[in-house]
Amino acid sequence: MESYIELIIQANQKKFTDVERVIAQYFLDGNKELGIQELAKKLSVSNSSITRFCKKIGLANYKELIYLYKYSSKGAKKQTDSSISYVNLNYSLLLNDIIEKLDKDEVKKAALMIDAGRIIHYWGTGYNAFCGEDFQFKFSRLGKIVNVIKDEHSIAMMAHGVQQGDLVVVSSISGDNEAVQEAVKIVSEKNAKVIVITANEKSPYQDFSDAFCLTSSMGKKDMGGISPQIPVLTVIDILYTEILAMYHEDTIKSWIKSEVILKGK
Repeated sequence: MESYIELIIQANQKKFTDVERVIAQYFLDGNKELGIQELAKKLSVSNSSITRFCKKIGLANYKELIYLYKYSSKGAKKQTDSSISYVNLNYSLLLNDIIEKLDKDEVKKAALMIDAGRIIHYWGTGYNAFCGEDFQFKFSRLGKIVNVIKDEHSIAMMAHGVQQGDLVVVSSISGDNEAVQEAVKIVSEKNAKVIVITANEKSPYQDFSDAFCLTSSMGKKDMGGISPQIPVLTVIDILYTEILAMYHEDTIKSWIKSEVILKGK
């Protein structure tokens, strides 16, 4: 397993400048820890570049980086390799990435559409289908009728049955299934509202969506044992919480009423 510092650097490497990549590689190669001035001289970079690198990976300063680097490389490896520490760090990195990518305005639009709609069609295959069950559980409690479709053949068929005014939530981490894309195009032409949840910022689904909720997909190496549906489940939680925040009093009353009905009281 990678150390804490390796995971943090790898999770942020897409943001690095060329100079920051040089600094990152120094630590990824396991080189000797140096003072900031010594390191700057060795790598032919400025002190400020090293400080910016530290902040870019979520650390306060170079002193914190060196402390973490020493902790990772001197006898504490067993502790950092424990399953609890490893998964905890990966969750933190993943959640930070999701929050950074998710657009607040798109969340607001999506929440308003969910709140306004009564019949919601949730489309998702594979791991995304599991997320549909969570979506259905949450929003059914708010009085919504949620129809979860779990395979692309059924999605293609159901697209023709969607009516104007319906809401379709498409969950796809890859965001590039041609059959689903065609289905999304069909429902958008019927003037049905479409929310897309995906990790693909260039997804062709975006052209037919009314709200585009971009989440994270850190890749198998970076995920470190985290269930791949977590990025979508996190967006669902955020949308649900957004609605609770917008209409707190009415929502809580509806929630309590549904709980009473479910319990048969």
